[in-house]
Parts: sequence; structure tokens; C-alpha cells
Amino acid sequence: MEKIEFLFTYGTLQDERLHHAIFQKTMEGTADKLQGYQISEAKADGIYPMAEHTGNDEDVVEGIVYHIAEEHLKGADEYEGDLYERISVTLVSGKKAWVYITI
Repeated sequence: MEKIEFLFTYGTLQDERLHHAIFQKTMEGTADKLQGYQISEAKADGIYPMAEHTGNDEDVVEGIVYHIAEEHLKGADEYEGDLYERISVTLVSGKKAWVYITI
């Protein structure tokens, strides 16, 4: 039985074309929020959004949380590369999820 995780996304990982390339299927998710973070003014490679920790509860990143097989996280790690770090967070909904943030 495969282990299922949650993955919170706020940028390119919401693109269905990437879902097929990385996860071999279209992912279905629900809206959620990440409190204490904001989208950085700096962009990875000049174009990709990056979430950064602020510690301020008024800062919120809106996104989508997906159910994802643990094995598919490796594909997401490879896609995100060295520009991001995957960390565990608790979303506004109370779900524990992985998210890629600015290093």
C-alpha cells in the first residue's frame, strides 16, 4: 500500500502539463493557505515564484494542496532542483503538507 502525502503548491506545480510530466496523471487538489509565509519579490531563474518564511501570521500564501503518493515526491524534488527546499508545514486547514520554499 502506497503512502499518501500532502503537497502544497502555489506556482508552477499547479500546471496540469507538469502533473503529467512529473506524476503521470492530472492531480486533483483543494484550496488551502500557508500562514507566516509570503511570495518573494525575487523569482527563481527570474520567473518562478518562491515562498519565503516571514514568521508574520498576517502573511499568507494561497495555493492548492494535493494528495500525492510518497514515491512521486522524488519527481517533484527533481523538478524543483537546487533552487528550492522541501519542508514540512501545517496549513491553515490543519493538514500537514510538504511545500517548496526559498533556500
